[in-house]
Parts: sequence; C-alpha cells; structure tokens
Amino acid sequence: MSIQKPVKAICGYIKDRNTGNILASATVQSSLGSAISDENGYFELDINGISDVISVRFIGYRNYEAPTAKSDSVPCLNILLIPQQLELQEIVLYDFLIKGIDQLDDGSYLIDFDRFSILPGLIETDVLQAVQAFPGIQSVNETVSDINIRGGTNDQNLLLWDGIKMYQSGHFFGLISMFNPMITQKVALRKNGTPAFMTDGVSGTISMETSNEINEKFSGSLGINFIDVSGFVDTPLGNNSSLQVAGRKAINDFVESPTYTEYFSRISQDTEVENNTINVVNSDKTFDFYDTSLRWLWHPTSRDRVRLNFILARNELVFNENTDIDNAPVTRESSLIQGTVAGGFNYRRQWSEKVSTEIDLYNTDYNLKAINANIAANQRFLQENKVSETAARINTTILLTSRLHWISGYQFTETKVTNLDDIDDPVFRRLEGNV
Repeated sequence: MSIQKPVKAICGYIKDRNTGNILASATVQSSLGSAISDENGYFELDINGISDVISVRFIGYRNYEAPTAKSDSVPCLNILLIPQQLELQEIVLYDFLIKGIDQLDDGSYLIDFDRFSILPGLIETDVLQAVQAFPGIQSVNETVSDINIRGGTNDQNLLLWDGIKMYQSGHFFGLISMFNPMITQKVALRKNGTPAFMTDGVSGTISMETSNEINEKFSGSLGINFIDVSGFVDTPLGNNSSLQVAGRKAINDFVESPTYTEYFSRISQDTEVENNTINVVNSDKTFDFYDTSLRWLWHPTSRDRVRLNFILARNELVFNENTDIDNAPVTRESSLIQGTVAGGFNYRRQWSEKVSTEIDLYNTDYNLKAINANIAANQRFLQENKVSETAARINTTILLTSRLHWISGYQFTETKVTNLDDIDDPVFRRLEGNV
C-alpha cells in the first residue's frame, strides 16, 4: 500500500527582467512534465508539491531554476529571466572575395598576386578587370579604360605604376589591361581617403607595384592565349641587384584566333572602320598592340634602396579606304595610334629605425594620333593629342610612436597638354598647348 502525493497545478508569466517584455515560446519544466509559454508569456504546469523545482529555458537568456514556493494568495507566478550576453572571440578575415585580396585597417584593399586566385569570368590576373569585382566599382561600357569608382568618371581616378602616373590603361582601346600581370605583384585600391601626396585621386586610386625584393635565382615564364603571347624574366645581377623584364605582343602576327576577331569587331563596331560612307570600301584592316615593362633594383647598402622603372605600350589600327573616282581606283590609308612611354627613379634611405627619406622622379608621355582620309573630298585630316608630365617628390617619415608617424615632403609636377589639328586641303593647322 502506497500513498501518492497530491498533484498540484501552477500558472505563471515569463518576462524579461530588464524591459518587462513578454517572452513567448519559453520552455518550462517540472518533475511531472513540461509546458511552453504562449504569446502572452503565460503557462500552466503540474508540479509535485510546492517544493518541486521548476526550470525555465529561453534562447538568449540565462537558465532559471527555483522551487515553486507558491503562495495560495498569489494566483500566478511572475518569472523574470536575465539576458545572457556572450563575448565572442575576434574573427579576422584575411581574404576578401577570394584568396589574395585583403581589406586593410584604413579601408583600402590590397591585391597580392603571389596569393591571388583568378576571379570568375577571367582567364588571367588582369589588374583592371579584377578591381571591378569590388563593391562601388564598375565600368558602364565593360572596358578597363572607363572605370567608375563611387559614381565618378574615369578621369577622376588616379592610376599609378610604381609611383608613375599613367594616362593610358588598356590595350584593344580599353578591352584588356595595358599592365602585364607577370610583372605586377601588388595592387592597392583606395575608393576614398587618398593620401594628399598622391594627388588627383578624387574618386579613387589604383596603385600597382612590382616586387621590391631582389631575386637571388633566375626565373622566367612564357604564356600564350587566344589574344596575345607574353614572357617574363627575373634575373639577379650580382648579390645586391636584380632585373625584371616583361613583354607582351598581339598574337595576330602568327594566327588570328576567333577570340581576337571578336575583340577586333568589338572595338570597330559603330565606327568608320566597320561601316564607311557610300561607295567607299574598307580593306586591309590590321590591329596590333604590344607592351614592354622593366624594373631594376639595387641595394648598395643595408640602408639604401634604388629602383628604376620603364614601360612602353602601343596600340595601332590601320586600314585602307577604297573607291573609284572618274573610273580610276583610289586608295587612302587611315590610322589610329595610341602609345605611352614612361620612366621613373626611386631612392629610399633609412637613416635610423625611426627616420627615413624617399625620393621619386618620373616622366610619362602619352600620345594619341589619328589620320582620317576623306577620299570623296581628297582630304587628309590629322589629329594628335599629347600629354607629357614630369614630377619630382621627396618625403621624410618620422616614427613618433608605434601608432603615430609624421610625414612631410615637397612635390613638383609639370603637365603639358598639346592638341594638333592639321588638314592638307585646304591647308589648315592649329596647335594648342597648355602647361
């Protein structure tokens, strides 16, 4: 014979202790069963006497356990839960989008091509195609020569190659990058907050850099695709010097691939190259591009660093315009040539652990020349645009503390822009230049 203790039922409300907000769907348990609080935080539960322990669990709150201790004068319990705050460990993301892209503390992005993985849709590490994968950067016409950063225009972007300002960015008149990916090691992208000494970066800055380490062993590579063939050599010159040379040439001198043909069609569509005037037929259409890059490093002492850079790039489009005048065939040549020649010198001296000086000198020349033959008017129209820039900069950096450093310097830049219009019949020539 056994005596069973009487079963009692209790009710209650579950709330947040700090705010008093109702907590719905909380789990309430006793030794005899369990219940779930409704949308008003209300629950009913059987207990095994007033000494029975009930427990309450709710996500984001500390677990509650206590004897019932219900008084007959109190119809329902008020259970107040304490919010539980968990301190999570810091998580540092080193790769942004893909491996090789890092977001730095100052908000800029760094692309390291030693660790870089090719982005979807690209067949090689094209610098200016890769930066278009970042938020806030796009090209309306899907070219590398018309990149818009934060809604700005392409002329508001600052483009640097080892500190040399570049006015030309692409081959195929903007379809692929002019900068050989074999010699470019790092790219710093700033969408805002460009340092004052860089100047010109109103919308953003794309700063490309070659390796600053001397290679002790000879290395080289050769690559070919359906557009171009390229090569790269890195060779030591003694114990404290090394030379890098990279080159690229259009593949159409050897074979004209379907890809190359499509690229050519893209740059010539909706132009006189594709559709000339009535009774004028274009023939012998040729397009060629090439670029050469050079970087020489010399470390005469452990405190001194010397770097020389040179880059040459050229795009050339040529075609013949043919027609019959007075039953006689007439042929005139039209062309469009775009080219860049630039060179730079950099010297860095580490005076002490806290003081260093850097000197930069560079000159860049950009040239765009177009010759348009008008057979019907027996006229030749020449247009030529030139940009020549020479700059010198000296910076001194003083490390005041581990978190504070002082940079001071002087910069001189001279930019000359020249525009030429020349017509042979009637004779007309206008040359304008501004510095």
